[in-house]
Amino acid sequence: MEYVNFSTPPFPHFVVAGNALYRPGDIHGKRSNIGVFDLIFIEYGELYITDGDKTYHLKENDILILKPDSTHFGHKRVSMKTKFNWLHFRTFGDYHYSNEFHLMKEERKLLNSYSDRKNLVTLPLYKKLTHLESGEFSTCFTKLISANIDKYQQKETHEQALLSPLECQEVFLRVLSFIQVFQPQRNSNELLATNIMEYIMSNYHTHLTLESIANYFNFHPVHIIRCMKKEFGITPNKALTQIRIENAKKLLITSTLSINKISDFVGFTTPSYFNKIFKEYTGLTPKEYRNHKL
Repeated sequence: MEYVNFSTPPFPHFVVAGNALYRPGDIHGKRSNIGVFDLIFIEYGELYITDGDKTYHLKENDILILKPDSTHFGHKRVSMKTKFNWLHFRTFGDYHYSNEFHLMKEERKLLNSYSDRKNLVTLPLYKKLTHLESGEFSTCFTKLISANIDKYQQKETHEQALLSPLECQEVFLRVLSFIQVFQPQRNSNELLATNIMEYIMSNYHTHLTLESIANYFNFHPVHIIRCMKKEFGITPNKALTQIRIENAKKLLITSTLSINKISDFVGFTTPSYFNKIFKEYTGLTPKEYRNHKL
């Protein structure tokens, strides 16, 4: 199975949709680098499509998403009357293809942040709907159709969309929801632990304490510790120390800052305490570590 993964926002957006009626003996045309994703849904009949190095024989209730940056074509003529719906969509955001579906840790922003929360929308390039799904899917899809290709009548028609652009986008996202592979949702404690870890990673150089972290997130310190240990297997204080040590190690081998400066820069209260903790974690003093790595 192959998937396309969209980093959002921005979300993929609707361009245009239509349907096509093929006679026995008709074949899908060849197109290269069309610049939009082309979603095909077979209502009845069949369709032979090659997209890049993948070959498909699509039948009733099959969905296929063709890539915007490859060449696709019909590699065989259909043997029966065939009707399919097609939909073009694109994104101005990042996307990538993968051959396996991996559970990915969503990028979570801090609870008090006003920044966008980045997520991943994963769509399989091929999917077969159940009969129950296909009925609902087709109902949504039909609302978007404004173009028609009829091989029997040898004509193409284009009508004005019945829905507003905003309504089209709303229905389009509903269409994608039938296909999307959903990431399992994290519970509130898991999300809290992730936000705490991100907060520590962003503020390790300041005077952080368990109490200040608990006050920032407005939770009891015991609850903070419990969430962190369950999600990451580590207490907030241990996480803070490890993050400080890892950043100190980078500075020791990539900068000419003195050890005292590095100690202060990564948040240790005194150089002597920094030396003690650094040796506990690495087996070397900061000076020995720098000499060993350079």
